[in-house]
Amino acid sequence: MSFKLQTLGFVLLLTIQVLNQASASTEDLAPQYQKFNKDLGTNPQQVLSDMALIAVPPENTHLKAQHHYTLSLAYLTLAYPQKSLTEANLALDNLAENQADWLYHSIMVVKTQAMELSGQAKEALPLIKQTVEWATENNNKELLIDALVGLGYIENTLREPVKALDAFMQAYELAPSKDAIVTKSAIASSIALVYEYRKENELAIPYFQEAVDYHRASKNLLELSIALYGLGRANKNIGKSELGTNQLQESLDISRAIADDQGVAYALKELAPLHFENDRIDLAESMLIEAAELFELSENNFMLFDVYKTLTELYLKKNDIINAQLNLDQAKRYLNQERMPMQSIGLEEIESKLLASQGQYQLAFNQLINTVGKKQKLQAQQSTRQLHELRTQFELEEQANANLLLSQENAVQKLNLTKEKQQNQILIIAIIATTVIVLLLLLLALKSRKQKQLLFQSANFDSLTRLANRSYIWQQLDQYHQQLKSQQTIYLAMLDLDHFKQINDQLGHDVGDQVLQAMGKICQQNIQPPNLVGRFGGEEFLLAFIDIEYSEIHTIIENIRQQAKRINIKNDLQCPTIGFSVGIATCKADDSLKEKIKVADLAMYEAKNTGRNKTVSSQL
Repeated sequence: MSFKLQTLGFVLLLTIQVLNQASASTEDLAPQYQKFNKDLGTNPQQVLSDMALIAVPPENTHLKAQHHYTLSLAYLTLAYPQKSLTEANLALDNLAENQADWLYHSIMVVKTQAMELSGQAKEALPLIKQTVEWATENNNKELLIDALVGLGYIENTLREPVKALDAFMQAYELAPSKDAIVTKSAIASSIALVYEYRKENELAIPYFQEAVDYHRASKNLLELSIALYGLGRANKNIGKSELGTNQLQESLDISRAIADDQGVAYALKELAPLHFENDRIDLAESMLIEAAELFELSENNFMLFDVYKTLTELYLKKNDIINAQLNLDQAKRYLNQERMPMQSIGLEEIESKLLASQGQYQLAFNQLINTVGKKQKLQAQQSTRQLHELRTQFELEEQANANLLLSQENAVQKLNLTKEKQQNQILIIAIIATTVIVLLLLLLALKSRKQKQLLFQSANFDSLTRLANRSYIWQQLDQYHQQLKSQQTIYLAMLDLDHFKQINDQLGHDVGDQVLQAMGKICQQNIQPPNLVGRFGGEEFLLAFIDIEYSEIHTIIENIRQQAKRINIKNDLQCPTIGFSVGIATCKADDSLKEKIKVADLAMYEAKNTGRNKTVSSQL
């Protein structure tokens, strides 16, 4: 989830507290700080400059608390979470001990948001829940909206999207539709964040668009730039590159106009890859360098890692090995392997490409093999977590159905108690109830079967190609190998698409996905049981032929090759001819299956290194 988008709700929600207070005067902000809060949405940098000129009397601790609170909100608005957290703590230090009024909890809303953006989401969770409870008990609707949105951001960061969406929706329902500082439209981007986190960009876009229209109409430039940033990212992610580029460019222009340096950095970071894909490499390079300089100011390690990783890929494409190595080292500096496991694997893959470009092919190959193992383990953990979520959902549904059946049975029992007086009516009701129960049981059985099928499909088949996934084809292959007789042979063929990165870079990942889908269909048509085929990872497929003649294997592979040449997703000359390299190894009953797959993989790399689009059989 974007660090920039995290600040969206809080720029608005604290403004509510200035204009919609119904509490005692001791809880109100001083007039000058009310004005600063109003101005945060249009020019937060100017607010900081103006506040630097204010001298707060040291004996007036309540005014000092308001001063540091407003500074904390201003830094949060400009995406400087560490500075925001420091000012929030200073504000709390100037409040009376054990004071739990409106101002205290308003400060806590900003503090927990700064904590979340600083990597302390778990620690922030119980604090924001206390504020939600206080606002509920004291019937402070405006503060409750703030706190619920803050709770939603934290839950989303903690990978609890259902809880996050629930919090955002509660805030959305509490907010009025119009005639208020914060309406439902002002909270729409918060809801969109959850859908973006779940990669459901089509669902996120209407909420981002609602926020854009609202902020454009209200002329709140800071929030407009943030909402445009989210909308542009979402449109870019669904393949609408031109529309996404225009929206991101508008976000960049607005951020520059209001001196929102971090807004500029985020927009540059998103725009640069789009220019990179369109071979405007020098423009992409300058954008990324500027973004890195701005992210350095806010000490935003997550974004610095991302920028330097992208610069490494850019310099690799330019064949500038020295700068590629320098930026790779910078990316490693900002990498948090514990919190960023998938990014760590991605960086290792880029490093292997850099090693290969330096002629260190063995090191590159060894690193790739190591990366495959890490990725397989991480994907297995993610699959296990997804299966656990599905299983939990299924069990909850089963319990709900069981409760429903039990209530039906109780209804039948009550009817039986009155059958002496209403025998005819009870008979009719009993028949109806029995019919309902039978239908419910049938529905439950059908639902249970469908859930089991979905669990099996999710666990064992690749969602893109519909082929067996790595773990499932390995399981099938292991079973065949254990049953193999001494005179029988399994032929293992490792197939890898040639120049697949070029397709992704030039035509987009959606075209790359369609190529993989087409290859999956071709493999299914040509590989018949007992032979096996599965997606082994990325653009790599594993084919296994059980005790057949080698000439037949060669015929099958060449048939696949000829059909692959006819794949043309774009249906024009832009789409390159699809080719692939194949490595074949033989496996006997007493051979190590794992080692033979490595042999097939090495043969495949030999095919790539000796011209590509060919088949090489290993002699090992």
